[in-house]
Amino acid sequence: MEGITTRQQFTLNKILNEETISLDDLHKQLEISERTILREISSINKFLRKYHLSIYYDNNSSLIVSGNKEKIQELKESLSSVPLQWLINREQRQIIIACELLVNKEPVKASYYSNKFNVVLGSISLDLDGIAKWAVSKKLCLIRNRNIGIIIEGSEWNKRNALIDLIFKYRPYEELLAFLYEQKFDQNIKLLFNMIFGENITDLGRKILASVDLSQFDLNDIKYLKLFIQMLLAIKKEENKDEIHLPDKLKKDTMMLRDYKKIQNFNKILKENNVNLIEDELIYMWFNLTDYKSLFNKDDGSSYIDYEVISKEIIQGISSKINVSIENDKQLIKDLSQHFRRTFNALNLGLKVINPLTNEIEQHYSELFNVVNNVSRLVFSRYNLKIPKEEVGYITLHIDVALQRKQSLLKKLNVLIVCPSGIGSARILESKIKFIFPDIGNISIKALHHIDKYIEDREYDLILFTVPIKLAPEIKKVIVVSPFMIKEDIEKINEFILNLKVTNETNNDELIDMQLSTVTDNEYETANTIIKNLQVETTKANTIENLVDFVVDDIKNLGLIKDKEVLRNAILKREEKGNIVVQGTNVALLHTRIQELTVPFVGVYHVKEPIISQGIGFSKESVNTFLVMIARNEESNYILQFLGRISIALIENKEFIENLKSSNLIDIRKQLINIGNDEGELK
Repeated sequence: MEGITTRQQFTLNKILNEETISLDDLHKQLEISERTILREISSINKFLRKYHLSIYYDNNSSLIVSGNKEKIQELKESLSSVPLQWLINREQRQIIIACELLVNKEPVKASYYSNKFNVVLGSISLDLDGIAKWAVSKKLCLIRNRNIGIIIEGSEWNKRNALIDLIFKYRPYEELLAFLYEQKFDQNIKLLFNMIFGENITDLGRKILASVDLSQFDLNDIKYLKLFIQMLLAIKKEENKDEIHLPDKLKKDTMMLRDYKKIQNFNKILKENNVNLIEDELIYMWFNLTDYKSLFNKDDGSSYIDYEVISKEIIQGISSKINVSIENDKQLIKDLSQHFRRTFNALNLGLKVINPLTNEIEQHYSELFNVVNNVSRLVFSRYNLKIPKEEVGYITLHIDVALQRKQSLLKKLNVLIVCPSGIGSARILESKIKFIFPDIGNISIKALHHIDKYIEDREYDLILFTVPIKLAPEIKKVIVVSPFMIKEDIEKINEFILNLKVTNETNNDELIDMQLSTVTDNEYETANTIIKNLQVETTKANTIENLVDFVVDDIKNLGLIKDKEVLRNAILKREEKGNIVVQGTNVALLHTRIQELTVPFVGVYHVKEPIISQGIGFSKESVNTFLVMIARNEESNYILQFLGRISIALIENKEFIENLKSSNLIDIRKQLINIGNDEGELK
């Protein structure tokens, strides 16, 4: 359309076709400032003069096009001839291109995208540069060949996880849900799904979901949306003969599970709609329906992770940073333990943690968010996991609930009123107390007999008598007041509440001080011993089992353990769970915790021939360098932080990884000393 830019066409199209759209709506969709949008609208209004139309605000602050209805309809028809994909912004175009490449079986030429989106090849080339960098972060590779075309290569598991990540990034999840439930939705979302899967498959997927009974599965909206995407992808892949293939043992074990039969009703509906999926695709969707529990929740006692211990470590670390003791909050420990079980499962499989409120949480709880991030990184890294912001957001909310719970307990006092003059007088006094003192919560009324029992009862923070009573001097929580609550009584109670708060805060600080007591000489000596015992070796081991034998012999020769088999079994049991590889580095982390160790151990082992090891999900990678870290079950906070910083360096510090692969004993020992000396805040 001449006389108007692509972005202006997009803006005009939105205003014409949306029932209500505000300046803020356009700001969010276009990702430009409101001032820029106003300039664009001014330019559009100049263009609209030839139609005798104009854009203005209605009484509800919505933008509308005003003028002759026939002219508005003429304008709509003119704009409808412009393909919607020509009007989307650059980021949306990149997401659609990346999604198509993830789904495509065959390479496509750059000119295809140039024509499709009505942009020059140079713009597509820049888009592909951005997609290439993004692909590396997802353990994928964008291949660009002038003769053959463009394709994304990598494991099917990683491709599918990346696709879901992109779709959730395209628009806010509530808008994606509106599209799924066929409510009022952004037409750009329809464009996304139609360009990735095709309109027929998208409509078929919605029809199947509407007809299948999923009540036996615990599905929230996010899991329901993920299932919709996975089903569309499965149908598309089946159409292209490009299905996912899972390990044979995994399929066999899954199909033997009693709960797996629940998927058969779903499969029946699929077949009724002429969708015939292979077993691998059904298992893949079933994993999402059941939170992947079957992969991790085996009842054989083989789990290498104690989620309660992890929860306590994180809570203790956060308590020490914020100077509030919440270590004894049983509800918090329970909630985090359950949450971490799901999170670790998801991260070990390379799945995206979806938290729609991440940005709001980070903004609203900025200081607490940073504390949670720093503490959690130390703990998660010991399990070769990099904690995403979305997970930090969830933990922050759990901690905030616990803090509010503690604050509520500290603010509201339990009070007992002892009033011999009758229940009527006591009720009047109760009403006055509730009105005057917001820090007082529950109020009980008792008679004078058995008063000794009430005084000794720790349930009451304060006891108010309306008659004089003789008590031992050490009893401070009893105050004699008038039934009419005179000024002097109010002052006495206010003073009591203030002193009680100060005492509670002092007790909390003392508790924190005890936890944050100066690092002992023994802890420093333990860290020095870890560095002194550092092993940097090269071995001919060609399997994980042979490598572990070599490592265990080293540890035995250092005199750190008596029973080699106990340590060997512990390391191998952890390795069987997978995700030991730092992906894309050819480096892996072998670690476990075992109480029989006399002191923690760190070693670096190079193998002459790479060993194929399991990474995130079901990916495999050749590994030639192994960092080995063994700790005891009961370890001091200082030592756990020291080992945690080493783990973080392994995941986040490329220079440290390269040094592990190529440096000698002296250089690596120097790096460990630097890590030990760095006791400041994590960056």
